[in-house]
Amino acid sequence: MKAKNRYILLLTALYFAISYVGILHHELWLDEAHHWLLARDSGSFSELVQATRIEGHPILWNVLLFGITRFTWNPFWMQLLNVLIATASVSVFLWKAPVSLPFKILFIFGYFMIFEYNLISRNYMLGVLFLFLACAAFRDRKQNFALLCFWLALAANVHLMFSVIAFALLLALIVENYQQQKLFDKSYLVGYIIFSIGILLLFVQILSSNSGWFFGSINQNPFSEKISKGLISFFKGIVLLPDFRTLHFWNTNLIVVLSRKLSVVLGLMIYFLPLFVFRKKHALFFVYIALIGMQVFFFITQRAAARFHGMAFLIVIIGFWIEHYYVSDHSKFKNISIRFDLTKFKKAILYSILILHCFSGIIAYYIDFTQPFASAKEIVDFVRSKKLDQLPIMALTCDGTVPSAYFEKKIWFLYDHSYQSYCHWDGNFPSNVSASEIAVLIGDFMKNHNRAVYISYDPIVKNSETGIWIPISNEVKVRFLKAFVNNAVVSDKYYIFEVSRITETNQR
Repeated sequence: MKAKNRYILLLTALYFAISYVGILHHELWLDEAHHWLLARDSGSFSELVQATRIEGHPILWNVLLFGITRFTWNPFWMQLLNVLIATASVSVFLWKAPVSLPFKILFIFGYFMIFEYNLISRNYMLGVLFLFLACAAFRDRKQNFALLCFWLALAANVHLMFSVIAFALLLALIVENYQQQKLFDKSYLVGYIIFSIGILLLFVQILSSNSGWFFGSINQNPFSEKISKGLISFFKGIVLLPDFRTLHFWNTNLIVVLSRKLSVVLGLMIYFLPLFVFRKKHALFFVYIALIGMQVFFFITQRAAARFHGMAFLIVIIGFWIEHYYVSDHSKFKNISIRFDLTKFKKAILYSILILHCFSGIIAYYIDFTQPFASAKEIVDFVRSKKLDQLPIMALTCDGTVPSAYFEKKIWFLYDHSYQSYCHWDGNFPSNVSASEIAVLIGDFMKNHNRAVYISYDPIVKNSETGIWIPISNEVKVRFLKAFVNNAVVSDKYYIFEVSRITETNQR
């Protein structure tokens, strides 16, 4: 076996081993558990389709989870599935990407590949896999045009951000075919049809979704606020440096924290970065079209998190990959590029970015390994250790979603007056519910139960001592058990209470 092949196999095995150990120490947060439960508690495929209508996401990831949940309710298997997909993505990159071995090592152990898209089990790594498979077919794109379009169609049906990248890549191919006067060549017709079917399926899913709940609050945002998130997104994806000074590093950027004004200036300047990295116009065309599409996505959805910003970094990696397979330009663009020698810093820029991402990836992995990422798993372990897991478990609403995944059973959602698990995003979510209102809901549930456990993002009794029973109504009392507030997800703070009916016997 050649030394290169041995290195690739060794790196792939090492990546899988590190990832596997990582998920053993990673606690699910809300979005991870939500999709797992959406699949788990859909009794049929038609129910899954109906439940997914409120998501605004294509259904492909949920279909894979639906298959797993027919055999197990343990969410570990979702994590393992994502790690296997990540390992497959890394394998494709290591075997097919036309870059040096140091480049490959820095990339696969960078923040997004080793942590954000890997340890956190969402649909993003599945999209990465399909895009990498498309890139692997890019060298022989004329012969593999239909296969390439097939992978792009699948990527588009993973997430809207991947549909933006897939469309930009196809548009670059269409421009190339047009310039070669082969746009309507019969050999490309099958590929066009495959991609069109994929986009049609995507539109059917999106148009049939019930996402009015999502855009209601966004439409109230001022124009300046809507556009600012998109303008700085490229900067956050490239200059990836979370604020590791705090445990709540996730979805932060140290430079933004220190100076938002500086970040906005740098965010605008970094849009010139592709001019210093790409020498061939087709690759540059793809990158800027994809970035424009990304800005449209951010403007419409107002999403702001590291997983979304990582798409900008992915666009650059893909652009660098496909540029290798384009012939040198003989055009004004080449003359300008040579004249100003814009790409003389290309290697220094790329490796500086990769080293920064690798550093951030290692630190993020270490924190996730040594500290709780989210609280729900600790909660479930605590409740079980106290032998309270056989009691009914209550939560106001989505407070109970992640615990439901780890308890492997539904939880009574007080606000829904029923046993539930995943979040109903389009529901009438309670806002600033008072303790007295919660007490009434708990009282209604406790009419048919003697004891229960209440899990909440907010304490129902302020400044309570552990183990001290406190009445919250004439019929119900609670005692505070424990708070779980130290984890990377800043909003993931839980308070656990034991609940009991007040009777003449236990009043004494």
